[in-house]
Amino acid sequence: MDLYVVVLRLLHIVFGVLWVGFACFVPFVLLPSLMDAGPAAGPVMGAIQRRGLPKIMSAFAGITILAGILLLRRVSGGFRSEFMGSHMGMALSIGALAALIAFAIGMIMVRPAMTKAGTLSEGLGSVTSDSERAALMATIGALRTRGAAGGKWVAWLLLFALAAMASARYL
Repeated sequence: MDLYVVVLRLLHIVFGVLWVGFACFVPFVLLPSLMDAGPAAGPVMGAIQRRGLPKIMSAFAGITILAGILLLRRVSGGFRSEFMGSHMGMALSIGALAALIAFAIGMIMVRPAMTKAGTLSEGLGSVTSDSERAALMATIGALRTRGAAGGKWVAWLLLFALAAMASARYL
């Protein structure tokens, strides 16, 4: 038994499941619910940010990616071309690429949009003018829409990565 591989697989699978689960829950369940709630979503968004969900998801992703790279390096014998050119190697590589693209979209598009929407939502209570409130709500809505769209891309890419990696051994 190779304890190094066992630990890497556990880290990769457990944190990958958490990353994919949150990545699917947020754009398909949480964000539509928050959009339905309208201004009442502001305190919820603030509470989610204070509890560190964006940082937690980034940590899940980072651990998954690092463990995956180390695991692929070990399993492939140092990224040997013979392995990387095999069906299994190509499936793992394509899955890894999809996960890396998902991570980039999450960090560049989704996280900043949702963080800004949450910050602006918390400030809604201090806005007294109806016109200011409407403008702020429009900005928050646009940010949530952008975050949700990016989040859906992230979720689908991660589901693709999951399918590629889960089936790689059998190709």
